[in-house]
Amino acid sequence: CVPMISQGKVIGVIEVLNKQEGDFSAGDKDILQSIATSVSIAMENARLYEKTVSMAEQERGIRGMFQKFVPKEIIDKIIHGSAVNKEFVDELKTITLLNIDIRGFSELARKIGPQKSVALLNYFFSVMGGIVFKHSGIVDKYLGDGFLALFGAPVSTAMDAENAVSAALEMQESIPAINEDYAQELLDAPVNIGVSIYTGEVVVGNIGFDMKMDYTVIGDSVNNVFKLQKFTKPLPDSIVIAESTCRAAQTPLEIRELDHTLNGMKIYELLGRKKNS
Repeated sequence: CVPMISQGKVIGVIEVLNKQEGDFSAGDKDILQSIATSVSIAMENARLYEKTVSMAEQERGIRGMFQKFVPKEIIDKIIHGSAVNKEFVDELKTITLLNIDIRGFSELARKIGPQKSVALLNYFFSVMGGIVFKHSGIVDKYLGDGFLALFGAPVSTAMDAENAVSAALEMQESIPAINEDYAQELLDAPVNIGVSIYTGEVVVGNIGFDMKMDYTVIGDSVNNVFKLQKFTKPLPDSIVIAESTCRAAQTPLEIRELDHTLNGMKIYELLGRKKNS
C-alpha cells in the first residue's frame, strides 16, 4: 500500500493485494511509489485544469454581465484585481462629466408617436453610448432623452478631459447620420443635441441601500454640468465646456468664449481642435 501525495497531503492510496510469484520486494515498492507519484501529478494537473476552466468561465460571465455598461479596460482591471481595492472605495476625486441631451424631444415624440420615440431613443443611446465607451468613459445614468457620462470613474487617467472632448466631438459628427437613418420617421423634425462638459471634484462611490445600490457620483460638479446645458439651447448641436475642462485637456482646443460665467468660471463653445500651423 503506497500513499499518493500532492502538496504534502495524502489524496489517495494505491494498494496491491498479491503477487503472482513470491513476496513483494523493495524494488516492487519503488516501482509502486513511482506509479503513485505519477498518478498524484496527473490528478493535480487535472484539478488545476478544472480550476483554470472554471476561472475562465467565471471571467467570461463577468465580462458578459458588465461589458454593456463598462469599458473593456476597466473590466480588465476589475477582473485582475488592480482596481478593486483602490478605485471602488468611496472617495473624493476629480473627473470629467459629460451630459448629452436631445433638443426638443418632447415635441418630436408627439409628432412621431411613442413606439417610434422609444426606437429612436434606443438607437440614439446605442450610437452615443458606444462613442462614450470608445473613449474610455462610462454611462452613469439615463435621463429621459439624454444621459450623464463619466470620464475618470472608477479609473482615473491624465486623459479624462481629453477623452470627454473627443467623445463630444464625435457625438456632434454623428448627428447627420442619425438624421439620415431616421429621415422618414422624423417628419422634417431632425434630431439636435446639446452637450455640456465639466471637470471638477465629485464624491464617487456606491450610493443607495441594500436592495438598490448604484455606483455613481454626487456633488456640485454634477449640478454644474447640468447647468451648462442651458447655454447649449440657442446653439443647435453645440458643445459647451467649462474653463476647468479646457485647462485639463491635453491638446489645444478651438473655442469661443460665451458671454456668461458659471460660478465665476468662464465657459466656452467647443468648435474643435486647433490645427497645427
